[in-house]
Amino acid sequence: MAAPKSRLEYLRKINFFSQKEVADALGMSQQFYYKIESGKARLTIDVAQKLKNLYKLDRIDDLISEAS
Repeated sequence: MAAPKSRLEYLRKINFFSQKEVADALGMSQQFYYKIESGKARLTIDVAQKLKNLYKLDRIDDLISEAS
């Protein structure tokens, strides 16, 4: 398995989700989620909140930086 290129990809992989599964949970296409994960599209507050809940994180900041 290749090393994750982003924090979002890392979180997805350690939670054993495919991009399609995350995209479905967020109500978007897999292609658009790929763009968010790869930094080609912006992560909105609404999507960040949904990802925080999906990954059971304490803070939205944990989506973009290592937990301290």
